[in-house]
Amino acid sequence: MLEGFKSQAATFAADVDQALYINLVFSIILAISVIGPMLYFAWKYRASNVKKEDIENVVHHTGLEITWTLVPTIMMFVLFYYGYSSMKALRTMPDSKNAITIKVEGSKWKWRYEYPANANGFVHKVGGAYTKPTMDGNGHVVENGTMGKSALYVPVGTNIILNMTAPLGDVIHSFYIPAFRMKEDVVPGRVTKQWFNATEVGEYDIECAEYCGTDHSYMFSRVVVMPKDKYEAWFNSNLDTPKGEYANSGDAVLQRHGCKSCHSIDTDKVLFGPSLKTRRLTKEQVLDVIENGQNKLGYAMGAMPADLVKGADAEKIATYVANGMQGKKPDAFATCAGCHGEDGKGQYGTAPSLVTYDVDLLRNVLKHGKKGMMGNMPKFPYVTEKEVSAIAEYLNK
Repeated sequence: MLEGFKSQAATFAADVDQALYINLVFSIILAISVIGPMLYFAWKYRASNVKKEDIENVVHHTGLEITWTLVPTIMMFVLFYYGYSSMKALRTMPDSKNAITIKVEGSKWKWRYEYPANANGFVHKVGGAYTKPTMDGNGHVVENGTMGKSALYVPVGTNIILNMTAPLGDVIHSFYIPAFRMKEDVVPGRVTKQWFNATEVGEYDIECAEYCGTDHSYMFSRVVVMPKDKYEAWFNSNLDTPKGEYANSGDAVLQRHGCKSCHSIDTDKVLFGPSLKTRRLTKEQVLDVIENGQNKLGYAMGAMPADLVKGADAEKIATYVANGMQGKKPDAFATCAGCHGEDGKGQYGTAPSLVTYDVDLLRNVLKHGKKGMMGNMPKFPYVTEKEVSAIAEYLNK
């Protein structure tokens, strides 16, 4: 999904965008200046509107000739200036003494990253990129993919130099970080270089932008920009990744099963389904369940009838639940408490939690699927108990 593409998360991203916008504006001006008069003259001097005796052979007009020569020339010089200045920012490498140099290897179909040795002599080698989970004929996961280790970890506000290559006998790849406006070919048997200085903490997609064969679309990775102190703590340790064994983490599980294609995690942005970490339920969702009931999740309490409360009481309950059950509890919530508990946490798994995505709720939703106001969520019966627990732990940190 080219996550972060709307941001300018590297120091030179603004320069590249500026060159693009100026190029776009000038291209529109030039297109209009050519196509506009062409259409006008085609209409004005159409055969039915011009007499033969009025036709003249115009051979020279000094003013027009100077104008259509100078104006495009000036525009081209402006485009050259901004194009060159943005390219210079991209291609002028910082001093390696004031940068972290990381080796990047692109091969079919994965990215690998090798860091300098830390103070203990340990060398972090992160990679394996994105291998798809292996499933049997019934859709059960036989072997987990390795999406979790496919990340380039860097500190914020630091010059990073990438020495990139591909093995002999491989094919050309292209290392592309949309949020940084940075792209560089990775060529077998050669070392190409690129650099960046990330300005914002966060995670950003890394794509292969050069078609490289069967699993090109799975040659996916991420750059994780960390606060400097957290990066240093990881770099000087022997941990596999800053998140420990990330491949088994809740975030990796959500990635592996495609959950992030429909759900955002850390923001309120609604994709095809609700955000998972910032808000359990919206007011509209609570009202929808109150009005229509719910009988899809297989809880011990059974079906929730429709219209147990109505009108102003339903509005008050929906507002209270959507706010994380903070503030004064409406009297009408007593109707809900009979099943969901006074704290709204589902009475040890006998009814859905209204507060968090706990293990019981996640297990039931993944096992049975869910139909709601946003549409139908399919079943994911092959997600293991270990994976459900990892997701719940991740979402409730």
